Order: sequence, then structure tokens, then C-alpha cells
Amino acid sequence: MTKQRLKTLVVDDELEAQKRLELHLGKFEALELLPSCQNGKEALDSIQRNNPDIVFLDVEMPEMNGLEVLKHCAPPFPYIIFVTAYNQYAVEAFAQNAVDYILKPYTFERITISVERAIYAIEKDRLSQLNEQLKDLLFSLSEKSQKGFTENYVERIAVKSIGQKTFIPVPEIIHIEAADQYVEVHTSKKKHMVRESMDKLESILNPSTFFRTHRSHIVNLKHVVALETVDKHLSLTVLDTGVKVKITNSRKADFKTRMGF
Repeated sequence: MTKQRLKTLVVDDELEAQKRLELHLGKFEALELLPSCQNGKEALDSIQRNNPDIVFLDVEMPEMNGLEVLKHCAPPFPYIIFVTAYNQYAVEAFAQNAVDYILKPYTFERITISVERAIYAIEKDRLSQLNEQLKDLLFSLSEKSQKGFTENYVERIAVKSIGQKTFIPVPEIIHIEAADQYVEVHTSKKKHMVRESMDKLESILNPSTFFRTHRSHIVNLKHVVALETVDKHLSLTVLDTGVKVKITNSRKADFKTRMGF
């Protein structure tokens, strides 16, 4: 099986520097170069559309600099390598979990070191993720064995960001909403972006507590306080946070039974 190449984006407002970096990176079979960008806004748009694995990011750019681009990125976060002529941003760059910080002018050998660091970081994180999945699977199988295979519902949901993984306790979830390739998991404290499908989450959450009101919404029944009928085509579940979530007519009867309405 052919190993999937890592999508790589170059962002530099100096065309000559951009072309030189593209030339260097084109020598690595492990990398797939995306169309390069020349300013921060283009970079942010490309990152959101293409989900690159690695971004070689200039710091000093017009309108939005590289550090601002990184702050505006939504998960999943790419692995960032800053490429700049200025050394004063290094501390902040590494505080933002940058993989590397390269000063211009650079050599092919220095670029090679950065590419190897990024590949190592990606493989390490992916291995860690596989280990977590294996642990979850073994734990799930153990629970099934102990409970006679009657239940298999998670107690926490993982949220990955640059350099760390956090967990949302399932009882803290109020509702879940689909958002393109991600889902928004809402708790009383904040909104978390999780790269998972609604179908997968529905299958691992306890149906005695969580109900899918719509293809794009799941609610925690413990937080539902009312059912509001807008018209014959639209009804809304009202949560104790004040949020109103659409419920389809085909699911309404089952919902009323579950809630005792």
C-alpha cells in the first residue's frame, strides 16, 4: 500500500523566497505541495479548505502576519514551521507549538531537518492516537465482557489540539451540532470542535440520555425543558441554556415518548 503523502503549504509574501522553498520541498517524496499563498488571508483560507498537514509560514506579511494566522486557525491544526528573516518572534512561535523556526537565508540541509522534525511529530502523534484508540477498544471489550455485552457507551470524548489532547466528560455535554467535517460539542463552559461524524457520536453515546433530534443535532435529554411547535413543519426542543434545537417531525413522536410529554 502506498503511504499517503503529507499535504504541505508554503506561505511567503516574497515570490522569490516562495519559489526557492517550493523547489527545496519538491525534492521530498513524502510531501505533496499545495498551491502556495502570498499573504495571511490567503493562507488562512487555504488552511481551512485544504487541511494541510504541514505549513511553512512566513512571519512578516501584509494585513495578517504568520502568528495571527495561527491564532485564527480552527482545528485540526497543521504542523507549523515558521520561515522568517527575523529572530525576535521565536519565543512566541514556540509558545504556539511551532514544530520549527527557520531563519533566512536557509540551506537545503536546514529545510531537511525541519521536514524530518515535522514528519516525526506527525508520526508520533498518529501513533499516540492509535494507542489511545487501542486502549479505548480494549477498555470497551473489557466492559462488554463484564456487563454481558449489554452496554458500550463512552464516558468521555477526546478533543485534539496542537501538542495536546483533552477530554470532555460525557455528562457535561448539553448538545452537539454538525459543522462540516467536524461537530461542535457544547458544554456549559465552552464549545469544542471535534473531528468526528454525527453517526459515530450517536452510536457511542448512551441513548437513554442522548437523543438525535435531527441529522445535524443531538441533545442531552437531561437539559431539555420544553418542546416548542412553531408551525406544522417546524418544532424546536428548548434547552435549559436557552438554546433551541430543531427536531424533525419523524422523530417527534419518539422524543415525546422518551420525555413523557
